[in-house]
Amino acid sequence: MLLATASCSGKPAAQTVPIVPVQSCVTGTIFSVGTDFDPATIVQLDDGEQVRITGEREGEIRRLSGTVLTACGVLTTDAGIEDQLKAESFELRSVDGMTAYLGTLQEVDGGWQLKPERSGAPVPLSGVPEQLREAEGSLVWVAGTWTDQSFSVKSFGLMERS
Repeated sequence: MLLATASCSGKPAAQTVPIVPVQSCVTGTIFSVGTDFDPATIVQLDDGEQVRITGEREGEIRRLSGTVLTACGVLTTDAGIEDQLKAESFELRSVDGMTAYLGTLQEVDGGWQLKPERSGAPVPLSGVPEQLREAEGSLVWVAGTWTDQSFSVKSFGLMERS
């Protein structure tokens, strides 16, 4: 009887509150490491710390090896095991020390622009080489410098979707 009385004591039931993982961002140089059988993508931070990139965006980030980018997602840390970031988004920062952008190449009114993959205003381009023009409508990265009102393309690359 005591047990039944205790369970009917009138205390409110505990409420379950969902815990949403906190999103973290890391910025650094991307390295493609490992073998064909066990590939890995690492971002090396300015302080030398390395964070392994995982998740659906890992393949795209891996193709940007050698660049500097910011990747955001859920960061997990565990003593004795490398930190890992399950990347949900990323933004290209620089290639070979030059400012860089990632987006879809578009021709508009006889000029060229890059529509960022993430939100933001299109980047007006100048000095677009013929080889890059052939990639119209594709996801590309461009690196260069700002001159007047446009971004002068010095190097570029085509991103293939996985």
